[in-house]
Amino acid sequence: MLNQQNTIESSAVTNPDQPTIAIVIGGSGLVGRQLLMQLVSSGHYQTVYVVVRKAFDLPITSSEASLQKTLLQWLEIPDFSQMKSVLEKIDLTNADAFSALGSTLKQAGSKAAFYQIDHDYNLVFAQVTHQQGARHLLLVSAMGADASSIIYYNRVKGELESDVQKIGFEQVSIFRPSLLIGARSQETRLAEGFAQKLFTMSQSVLPATFSSRPIEAGRVALAMWQVAQKPQEQATAQVQIYSNQMMLRTTLAAAS
Repeated sequence: MLNQQNTIESSAVTNPDQPTIAIVIGGSGLVGRQLLMQLVSSGHYQTVYVVVRKAFDLPITSSEASLQKTLLQWLEIPDFSQMKSVLEKIDLTNADAFSALGSTLKQAGSKAAFYQIDHDYNLVFAQVTHQQGARHLLLVSAMGADASSIIYYNRVKGELESDVQKIGFEQVSIFRPSLLIGARSQETRLAEGFAQKLFTMSQSVLPATFSSRPIEAGRVALAMWQVAQKPQEQATAQVQIYSNQMMLRTTLAAAS
């Protein structure tokens, strides 16, 4: 039985026992880019490894540019099927592992390709980072994730959630956002674009913490950062689920 945390609180004081290394996969995506900017601006980690097919520039301030150069270590892996051999060379003792890799059936091109990206690559990332010493996995899943769902997308997300919990991390944090709001830099999703416009039109009458309300990618990234900064001894369970409503509520003040 999974325990669900009721609040997400950021640590106001840096804990000397907190990890100084992070590793991120899916950094080029909607949540991933926001997460990388959050990690760069915070300056908490000494090193942030970024697993990507090709490195890219972040839209950050000039004062953060030098920090980005020293902080981010790009692990360019054109073929993610080779990920394991690359990550096995890195010491990730006590690291935080952030997984924001995701696709769609249309973008992937087939169910098999979608499963490989959203399940297999994410699972290999989790397995190898744990093998190399990472203590905390922070995974972006989706609202409705359920391994027994009749909806293929939700079923794959649910299977991934179930599989990463078996690996043995000291802590697993799973984030289940609703429709993500934000500008995608590398692809266009027509259904998402229409939904985002509809949300913008109805935002003034939609409750800020409505459970199925679309959520800004920046809020998901902020929630992940807040959870990563919580001292481990404050965690109420090894596995914790953060619902869309919880992320909306706890990031409301920061995002307004």
